[in-house]
Amino acid sequence: MRSNREELVSTLAELESALRRELETDELLDLEEDFYSKIRKLLTDIHQIRNKPLEIIPILEERVCKTVEKLFLIRLKKELEHLLRYGEIPKKSIPKEEHQILINIMKIISTITQFAIEEAKIVSENKICISKIDFIGKLSLVVFRKTYPKLLISDKGVLGPFSPGDIAIVPEAVANELKKLQVLDVIAEFEA
Repeated sequence: MRSNREELVSTLAELESALRRELETDELLDLEEDFYSKIRKLLTDIHQIRNKPLEIIPILEERVCKTVEKLFLIRLKKELEHLLRYGEIPKKSIPKEEHQILINIMKIISTITQFAIEEAKIVSENKICISKIDFIGKLSLVVFRKTYPKLLISDKGVLGPFSPGDIAIVPEAVANELKKLQVLDVIAEFEA
């Protein structure tokens, strides 16, 4: 039976190994379905370390959080590239949290596509010439770094409010403007 410390060291090594492997290839690699559950347990275990200086706990927490954030964003970029190229979730072993995000993104893309198709039908039926709608063209998948109240997309409504860590699909021009303000990071860009 392994001790908590051995398990902690093993999980930390597994996390860093996963990041290293993802950085070494352009392909999405398999990752256990319960991977992020292990990381949550690792963070809990860090607090339970005995006979260690208290200063080490925040250092370990930050190391784990930064590593898992980098790993997550790298994997999400690869997963999105696959999803946008092939129209399906990668047939790899992926953590359940990543799988759920991809399902939600597919729903959003489907909604945007349906909206664009319906809008095109209305225009065609009424023989009205209108300029391209905001959601047709280049879109960006973004992750918010800061709280942002709301985005008003002309004639399409309001998106938001957003909190740090929220993921959204917005028109490329909006994403670029907010990126300059360091409100968000662009994960991927695609045509609607």
